[in-house]
Amino acid sequence: MWHSKGHDSTIDFIKNSIKFNRLAHAYLISGFPYIGKSTLALDIARAVNCTDFAKNNMPCSECRSCIRISTNNYTDISTLDFLNSKSSPIEELRENFLTQVYKAPYEGKYKIFIIENIDKMRSEHANLLLKTLEEPPAYVVIILISEDLTPVLDTILSRCQILDLHPTADISLLKNIFENSSSDSRHDLDTELIVKLSRGRIGWIMRVISDPTFFLHMQNLFDDMEIAMMDSFETRLKFSNTLAKNFKNKNADGFSDIDIMMTWWRDVIMIIAGNEESIININRLDILREVSTKFTVDQVINIIKMFDASKSHLNINANPLLVYDNLMINIPLVHEYSR
Repeated sequence: MWHSKGHDSTIDFIKNSIKFNRLAHAYLISGFPYIGKSTLALDIARAVNCTDFAKNNMPCSECRSCIRISTNNYTDISTLDFLNSKSSPIEELRENFLTQVYKAPYEGKYKIFIIENIDKMRSEHANLLLKTLEEPPAYVVIILISEDLTPVLDTILSRCQILDLHPTADISLLKNIFENSSSDSRHDLDTELIVKLSRGRIGWIMRVISDPTFFLHMQNLFDDMEIAMMDSFETRLKFSNTLAKNFKNKNADGFSDIDIMMTWWRDVIMIIAGNEESIININRLDILREVSTKFTVDQVINIIKMFDASKSHLNINANPLLVYDNLMINIPLVHEYSR
């Protein structure tokens, strides 16, 4: 079975590539956070190594390879994450990729190399990848994962089959996944709210189901941001310190915090523009309405650009506390600002 949901056209493409022996040596999976990029990568790994794939054009989930990949025990899969590397990314590239790529598979047909967050890698990392991407061994499939293709070098893009994942518009699918979950945490949450917040990302719903603290963190983040927007600069700097600590604890969560806060400001734009039915954070409608009376669309767009610039600065290893301090200082205090 395919674990990826909501990406039928991409799955069909992979099925046909395997069926007609047109498997690419390198794929680049791109899309929003929690869109299902890592799930698809593992689906590809299962599909190309499944010993019974041809029977139904899908991983059988029962052969030794499928089971071992699903339980994270497969010898021939190597992973590297440029955002959350525990050591030097360039050393991991050399040890986990360059020194392993020319060794034949130990237990399967293909060796799989999954390299995440390549939009966060530097030029020296890209140069190490390029030569192998040009002529990898026939038994190797390299799967690169990225949220944004813009920072990725054209020389890398040209050597990969691009799989661009998009949010699903199938609301029934999103509702069914959430409501049919056996997790106790879902009973305390409103289905409509969760579907709205997911923005069509099944992986986001799965994260809420598997980790109850994830949704709670999101709401606490909004609470703290709203207080900071309404209060003094001193309060903002305390909030900035909290954001910096979150980022230092885990970079991926820090980038996620910025994306979450940007959805709040995007909702403000929707209300100003008279498109209230399109807001995401429907449980925060009252304060969003209040803030929308203080700003114009252009002013909120400038604030969103500040958040986006903060992400860019963090991406080049700027000091997190200075980045967040600058962001909090430059956003106008709501009670002092009125359109």
